[in-house]
Amino acid sequence: MLRDFKVTLNLRYSPSMPAPKDDLSNLDLRHANALQNSPANESSDQSEEEQNSSTRRWFSMNIPAWLVSMVVHVAMILGMAAYNMPDIKQAVSAYVMNSSPTEAMEGVEDFAIDEVAVEVPQESAEMLPSTAPVLNDKVSEIPVDVRIDAMAPALSSVSLASMTSDIMSTSISTGEASLKKGLSSRSKESKRDLLDRYGGNADTEKAVAAALKWLKEHQMPDGSWTFAHGLACGAKCKDNGKATSAQNGATGMALMCFLGAGQTHKEGDYKQTVFKGLAYLLRNMKETEGKMPSWYLKGSGGSTGVMYSHGIASIAMCEAYGMTKDPDLRVAAQACVNFIVYAQDQSGGGWYYSPRAGGDTSVVGWQLMALKSAKMSNLNVPIATLKKAQRYLDAVSSKNGAQFGYRKPNDRPAFGAMTACGLLCKMYMGLPRDDEGLGIAAKEFAKKGPSAADVYYNYYATQVMKQIGGPLWEEWDTKMKKFLLTSQEKTGHTAGSWAFEKAAHADAGGRLYITCMSTMMLEVYYRYMPIYGDQSEDESFKL
Repeated sequence: MLRDFKVTLNLRYSPSMPAPKDDLSNLDLRHANALQNSPANESSDQSEEEQNSSTRRWFSMNIPAWLVSMVVHVAMILGMAAYNMPDIKQAVSAYVMNSSPTEAMEGVEDFAIDEVAVEVPQESAEMLPSTAPVLNDKVSEIPVDVRIDAMAPALSSVSLASMTSDIMSTSISTGEASLKKGLSSRSKESKRDLLDRYGGNADTEKAVAAALKWLKEHQMPDGSWTFAHGLACGAKCKDNGKATSAQNGATGMALMCFLGAGQTHKEGDYKQTVFKGLAYLLRNMKETEGKMPSWYLKGSGGSTGVMYSHGIASIAMCEAYGMTKDPDLRVAAQACVNFIVYAQDQSGGGWYYSPRAGGDTSVVGWQLMALKSAKMSNLNVPIATLKKAQRYLDAVSSKNGAQFGYRKPNDRPAFGAMTACGLLCKMYMGLPRDDEGLGIAAKEFAKKGPSAADVYYNYYATQVMKQIGGPLWEEWDTKMKKFLLTSQEKTGHTAGSWAFEKAAHADAGGRLYITCMSTMMLEVYYRYMPIYGDQSEDESFKL
């Protein structure tokens, strides 16, 4: 008889509870047979059975069959889940590695100047337990039980806590109002006004849209990008870069293009693309030198690319946090800032290929722009770090600040990439618009215009000229638009991308590097708020 089966339930009966009317006719007979034939029941002590017969009789007569079946099923499911639950990092890795780029992007529309919102079906499911807020607004392809910060390895609470507390009292922190202002230029409310004001138009936005589409199509299945971009498209593209190990840097650079156009993992037409890219960076943040979490990985770009990769990935992470306020990104964003602070050369004030090893203006530029992005995102940036960096820039400048060298004054051609990079850093640190050296350099930049031989120079000079504004910017902008709009690929698999075979760094970075840098040049109208003028961003980065 079913009433003789021994079933233990963690229930308490209260006399005030109405007695259930259900009988046992609906009890799942398969579970009943399993219970009846179990070794535990076969060896039950008879005296115990007699002592508990009254209790069992009441349960078997009064507990509804559906409740018994539910409890048994839940217990079995929980048991199997506890035994087989994979590590979350492995689960996410398996997901992204097994998703083809084409399948993952289905339903994601192309970015356009109108920025029509994409309706994304919302998933409703209980998230993994956590005391911190979870990532909201996931697109349908993302597993609903995955937090974006769960994809990162455990970051050292010791290194994070000590570094953060050390810099809190002497740091730049902008507050909510400045946070909204610093990156608000990328919102759809601001973009049209800034495009009109600074010379952008439908053609430049169409070019950005085509570039983002090409970048999306060349994202690797694991969420990364690689300078050997042909790996993502089955070698349909030519002009691959040779820096195959610098995926952190390539991923950060591609994400900068999406973020620069206002596309995040929460808003825009490329939520899935950006989410997977951020997830890749989080998974690859490791504790390295000084036990500090970073993207400084030996082998990530050869002996020279490691601090480049960290600086570029840091810009992307800080901007993603600042644009979305997603709390899942804050720890990683502050951690990458802390590593930049740690890696600075303590005597000279610069950054070099490896931490605390000297400085060069090129590496310095990426680290300072990461600190600028961190400042705009309301993260802690030490004033002492900025003062040391200014000391380095002063040491490599010449001709009243009109030229900057690579590691010392005059060790690079005049008015080239290092001058543009050094000037932009100085401008963000308070160089006045009417500075004599800045004016001399700006006139030279406007006269030269962009060059197919040096995209690195183009990238920094475009930002310098846009911030100066006025007739010199208009002269540069006219040349820049003609140069980029006519050289962008228009048809075939490479449509939307750029490649200049003889450009500096093209051998290492290839088509992906040149496309990213060119895309950000065409986003310059709204990518950052003006430094100078009535509607400029706050001045708290200045010294």
